[in-house]
Amino acid sequence: MDAFTMIILACVTGEPSCTTARVADAQFTSVEACEARVDAITASMTKELGQRLELKGREVTYDVSCMSRQQLQDNFGIADRSA
Repeated sequence: MDAFTMIILACVTGEPSCTTARVADAQFTSVEACEARVDAITASMTKELGQRLELKGREVTYDVSCMSRQQLQDNFGIADRSA
Protein backbone atom coordinates (compact mmCIF):
# COMPACT_ATOMS: atom_id res chain seq x y z
CA MET A 1 0.00 0.00 0.00
CA ASP A 2 1.38 3.39 -0.95
CA ALA A 3 1.40 6.42 1.30
CA PHE A 4 0.42 9.84 0.04
CA THR A 5 1.79 13.27 0.88
CA MET A 6 -0.09 16.55 0.64
CA ILE A 7 1.83 19.36 -1.06
CA ILE A 8 0.38 22.82 -0.37
CA LEU A 9 1.22 26.12 -2.04
CA ALA A 10 -0.36 29.03 -0.13
CA CYS A 11 -0.26 32.48 -1.72
CA VAL A 12 -1.29 35.65 0.13
CA THR A 13 -2.43 38.59 -1.98
CA GLY A 14 0.31 41.21 -2.20
CA GLU A 15 3.11 38.99 -0.94
CA PRO A 16 6.08 38.51 -3.30
CA SER A 17 6.37 34.76 -2.67
CA CYS A 18 4.14 31.88 -1.65
CA THR A 19 4.51 29.51 1.29
CA THR A 20 4.90 25.80 0.71
CA ALA A 21 4.15 22.95 3.07
CA ARG A 22 4.49 19.20 2.85
CA VAL A 23 2.13 17.19 5.06
CA ALA A 24 2.68 13.45 5.45
CA ASP A 25 0.10 11.78 7.66
CA ALA A 26 0.10 8.09 8.54
CA GLN A 27 -3.60 8.02 7.61
CA PHE A 28 -2.92 9.13 4.02
CA THR A 29 -3.08 5.58 2.66
CA SER A 30 -5.12 6.62 -0.37
CA VAL A 31 -5.50 9.76 -2.41
CA GLU A 32 -9.08 10.00 -1.09
CA ALA A 33 -7.86 9.93 2.52
CA CYS A 34 -5.40 12.70 1.71
CA GLU A 35 -8.00 14.80 -0.09
CA ALA A 36 -10.44 14.36 2.79
CA ARG A 37 -8.08 16.38 5.02
CA VAL A 38 -7.51 19.29 2.61
CA ASP A 39 -10.20 21.55 4.13
CA ALA A 40 -9.04 21.01 7.71
CA ILE A 41 -5.37 21.63 6.90
CA THR A 42 -5.98 24.72 4.74
CA ALA A 43 -8.36 26.13 7.39
CA SER A 44 -5.62 25.70 9.99
CA MET A 45 -3.08 27.40 7.70
CA THR A 46 -5.51 30.28 7.03
CA LYS A 47 -5.98 30.75 10.76
CA GLU A 48 -2.20 30.83 11.31
CA LEU A 49 -1.68 33.32 8.48
CA GLY A 50 -4.54 35.46 9.81
CA GLN A 51 -2.76 35.83 13.14
CA ARG A 52 0.02 37.75 11.44
CA LEU A 53 -1.10 41.37 11.67
CA GLU A 54 0.56 42.38 8.40
CA LEU A 55 -1.49 39.76 6.54
CA LYS A 56 -4.85 40.31 8.25
CA GLY A 57 -7.69 40.84 5.76
CA ARG A 58 -5.76 39.56 2.74
CA GLU A 59 -6.97 36.76 0.50
CA VAL A 60 -5.17 33.41 0.61
CA THR A 61 -5.29 31.05 -2.33
CA TYR A 62 -4.19 27.43 -2.19
CA ASP A 63 -2.94 24.90 -4.69
CA VAL A 64 -3.08 21.47 -3.08
CA SER A 65 -1.94 18.12 -4.47
CA CYS A 66 -1.96 14.66 -2.93
CA MET A 67 0.91 12.62 -4.35
CA SER A 68 2.31 9.14 -3.97
CA ARG A 69 6.02 8.54 -3.36
CA GLN A 70 6.58 7.93 -7.06
CA GLN A 71 4.75 11.13 -8.05
CA LEU A 72 6.84 13.14 -5.56
CA GLN A 73 10.00 11.70 -7.12
CA ASP A 74 8.82 12.24 -10.70
CA ASN A 75 7.43 15.77 -10.22
CA PHE A 76 9.76 17.31 -7.64
CA GLY A 77 12.72 14.96 -7.25
CA ILE A 78 11.72 14.41 -3.60
CA ALA A 79 12.78 11.01 -2.30
CA ASP A 80 10.74 9.78 0.64
CA ARG A 81 13.05 8.76 3.48
CA SER A 82 10.76 5.95 4.55
CA ALA A 83 10.65 4.31 1.10
